[in-house]
Amino acid sequence: MINNKKWNENAVAECFEPCAKEILLNGYFLINNEYIIDLGSIELYYHEETGPIKDYIMYHRKERVTSRIKEFNNGNLPYFEFGSMNLHQSGVDVTFENGEKEKEYRASFLIRSYRVLRKSDDIANDIIPFDPHSTHIFDDMFYKGISFNKEKKTTIEWIERKKGVYDIIDKIPRQNVAKYTENMEKVKIANGETMQSKEILRINGINYRRDMRPWQFKRLNIKEK
Repeated sequence: MINNKKWNENAVAECFEPCAKEILLNGYFLINNEYIIDLGSIELYYHEETGPIKDYIMYHRKERVTSRIKEFNNGNLPYFEFGSMNLHQSGVDVTFENGEKEKEYRASFLIRSYRVLRKSDDIANDIIPFDPHSTHIFDDMFYKGISFNKEKKTTIEWIERKKGVYDIIDKIPRQNVAKYTENMEKVKIANGETMQSKEILRINGINYRRDMRPWQFKRLNIKEK
């Protein structure tokens, strides 16, 4: 329960919204003490391993763990340490999972859009646009690679910025995420079924229902490439 409301997908969004505001409006990543990764939008991913709320597109959940990883971990998929970064084929997630018994949820936010600023740039600069391609962040955040040499490793710091630079975010459905059945299959749109275009997701020539949960959080009035 949250504020006497039923715990459901809307409550998940309501619970995460203050965190999203803090992440998007009041801070940024400082890379190697050289430049800034400024976030324009993030997407919440939340999957309960034992509870009713499922997010089958999520990469880090027990149904997707490989047999070898299960073998090395007694059949389990370990939970990420709070604040860990998960690098995967869609970009970079910041994770906040909970493996405690009867909680057991996987949670993270994907950096959906961002921009690169010099450390000396005005963070309120509205001329430099945001890149909406989440996979591009590998080139910008890890331009030195991931080194085994401790002296050359990439350092990533979270820096709080002056309050009030921005103050509004919007909640919208996530980008390119289809609705799934309990069998972990994408829900196709039946022939003759009438839907609004925003509820349709076309993948490889097939129309699917879009996951309409408002789990993308975005700063208003930002420019994108």
